Amino acid sequence: MIGIIYKRVLNIFKTLPVKVWGLSLLGGLLSMLALIFGFIPIISIPVIAAISAGMASIYLNAYNGRDVSTNQIFDGFRDFMHVAGGMCWQYLWIFLWCLIPIAGPVIAIIKSISYSFTPYILMREKSVRALDAIKKSKQDTMGHKGKIFIAVFLPCIAFVFLTAILALLSMIPFVGVIFALVSFVLYIIYTLLAPMFLGLVQAGFYEYVKTPAPSSSTNVDEDAPKEPCPSCGHENVIGLKFCGKCGTKLSD
Repeated sequence: MIGIIYKRVLNIFKTLPVKVWGLSLLGGLLSMLALIFGFIPIISIPVIAAISAGMASIYLNAYNGRDVSTNQIFDGFRDFMHVAGGMCWQYLWIFLWCLIPIAGPVIAIIKSISYSFTPYILMREKSVRALDAIKKSKQDTMGHKGKIFIAVFLPCIAFVFLTAILALLSMIPFVGVIFALVSFVLYIIYTLLAPMFLGLVQAGFYEYVKTPAPSSSTNVDEDAPKEPCPSCGHENVIGLKFCGKCGTKLSD
């Protein structure tokens, strides 16, 4: 699963998705402004929640090759009470898990993975009540939490570990300035690209779970009719959801 999702996301990156990248930065900027000028959490947090849900919808559209626009950032405001309410309910539970002594942060990370489909459910599965979205997310992520952790959290941990090493190396006299420069450039690249990359990966898991790709080990009839992947040209058996080579989605 991780390989297919990563291939699809990297394939999107190869097309230089400037619009998606710009919307990613805009979403982060709007969330920051809401935090600064929201004055009190009861105002700023629901606004940030609605923006986050809108960004999740944008990443899901981009992952599926659909067009994205600035207006989609504000899709979460169309049904504000439902979307913001469900997102804030998710935030509240993660915060409460964090309060558990010693093991709290670890439990909160596990629970945040269980709740990670919440924005997609709120935006796409309108029949699910706001307070039930995290329950639905827990069901949908069952059996996939380990893969989501590896795909989403480990790159973040690796970045922190790498920057820590570079910080130590930057203390070396004379040559340390080179490592400091590398660390600065790495930080800029991560800050600019990581939200989009991780957002697409997260959206990929939701899409994959909703429309599972067949296992590569599944025996396929060699004489079955095939269709070429529009991205890489690989011949796939008609009916498959994703290309077996590059991970591109083949059909709705």
